[in-house]
Amino acid sequence: MVGGDLFDVRSTHVGERAITGDVRGKGLPAVRTVAAILGSFREAAYEAEDLPALAARLERRQTREADEIPDEELFATALLIEFDCLAHRVTLTNHGHVEPVLISRGEVRMLEGPPALPLGLGGLAAAEGPVAWSHRFTRGDVLLLVTDGLVEARDTGGDFYPLVDRLRHRFAGRPAPGPVDVVDVVDFLNTDLPRHARHLHDDVAMLAIAPHGHT
Repeated sequence: MVGGDLFDVRSTHVGERAITGDVRGKGLPAVRTVAAILGSFREAAYEAEDLPALAARLERRQTREADEIPDEELFATALLIEFDCLAHRVTLTNHGHVEPVLISRGEVRMLEGPPALPLGLGGLAAAEGPVAWSHRFTRGDVLLLVTDGLVEARDTGGDFYPLVDRLRHRFAGRPAPGPVDVVDVVDFLNTDLPRHARHLHDDVAMLAIAPHGHT
């Protein structure tokens, strides 16, 4: 069945804004929810003053969607990012999604920050809302955003795909680490993932972003 993975990138007056996410469920209901989230993001990305405000817009849309279907358990994990090329900074809010991976100057690591509940479940939080956090992001770096279909792909022994370990094997530890191209990252995963899992049981989405303008 059609899955619920989603992603989009928009160029705004504050920089590039992007979303990647995964809607609970599959089939036509998931397609409807994906369309609702992306439609809201494509409007709010240009209007929201910051990522928490953008997340609040998406949270309200997801709540209305759950009421309209109706589905009390409807939610979507999501990662929101904003890249400011002048400040060499990427800002993020993570709503229950897979952590992004940063490849930078010979190092490969997941970027972890303050967690927030998935979209649609924000009303359960005791805190006021998601907290945005920033990290330096310069030319030669690559930020990789994926959905759980990639990290939960299993081999014949039942082991999950070791995303960070595989990226480290390919891109880290070089004597003179240089810039990594987004195409190299995506090509590597497109080749390496099928070697690990011959049959994928969930949809897979990945978005690689670099400061030099390639996405």
